[in-house]
Amino acid sequence: MKYPKFLKEGNTIGIFAPSFGANIEPYKSRLESALSKFNILGYKTEIKGDIFGYFNGASSAKESRAQAFMDLYKDPNVDFIWSVGGGEWMMEIIPLINFEELKHYPPKFFMGYSDNTNLTFLMNTLLDTVSIYGQNVTEFGMNIWDKSLNDAFNIISGKTLRQDSFPLHEPNEVIQTDPLQSYTLTEKTVWKNLKGEKEIKLEGRLFGGCLDVLMIYPKTIFDKVEEFIQTYQKEGIIWFLEACDFNVFALKRALWQLKEIGWFNNVKGIIFGRPMSAKPILDLDQYQATLDILGDLNIPIIMDADIGHVQPTMTILSGAFAEIISKDGKGSITYKLK
Repeated sequence: MKYPKFLKEGNTIGIFAPSFGANIEPYKSRLESALSKFNILGYKTEIKGDIFGYFNGASSAKESRAQAFMDLYKDPNVDFIWSVGGGEWMMEIIPLINFEELKHYPPKFFMGYSDNTNLTFLMNTLLDTVSIYGQNVTEFGMNIWDKSLNDAFNIISGKTLRQDSFPLHEPNEVIQTDPLQSYTLTEKTVWKNLKGEKEIKLEGRLFGGCLDVLMIYPKTIFDKVEEFIQTYQKEGIIWFLEACDFNVFALKRALWQLKEIGWFNNVKGIIFGRPMSAKPILDLDQYQATLDILGDLNIPIIMDADIGHVQPTMTILSGAFAEIISKDGKGSITYKLK
């Protein structure tokens, strides 16, 4: 697995909008503020494409979005690539990206989450390169950074390789009056060991993303998960998964499909982020739905971790070797660069 160079002060951050552009509030104000903060911190920025644009449900035509990524990856003056935000149509650019050509260039980190799974996931399997499943650029526009954002910068700059769970998190629905306000942290964070284990300790290759996006890839020409699992079978795979729009029924169907096609072969454990929409329906909640499908794998499963759409979240080095500990409702992830 290739580890790109971490971000250093004075480096150039390449910024583009592979899915949605920041064309409405609060994202427009957040993006403008984030760009200003990056410059104050001593980073240069290189913008490709229309990051404030809107075109048929995305920032611009798929061809220009794909070209923006190719240009940033190939540009020797760009050190780190960062997504403006999530969205819905990032998959459109994937067939237009020449992954074979990119193999001939030095690896670079790409960072984003949600719809950005399209790239963070495929960079692991198609380029054998670690990517970063973490906060989009707009998150960094808030007036006072949450601790999770400071932690993120410490991770992406290589100052630390460990993150601990956060004591509080936002509710699933937040009323926001100021686009630059900090997170509304009102709910207690409790990592749940699904089978009641007192402590879970996992080591393996951490790999995954947003289930809403992952479900479009099985059995397509871009599905190289089986090969990835075989390559790293001695270390074993730890899946990290989280869901945005999926309700608990969709979550159960998704897990069933991925299990049946073999994506969970050689898995050492799974860590689920807090779901955005998987509230209980009738007598079925996310915990029982997960047990119904994955219980017979006889692996440790962690739920409600600080990953995904319910802030604050950890910054995940997707594809990296990691140690995960979950005990007493708290957790940590430590990366080993091997």
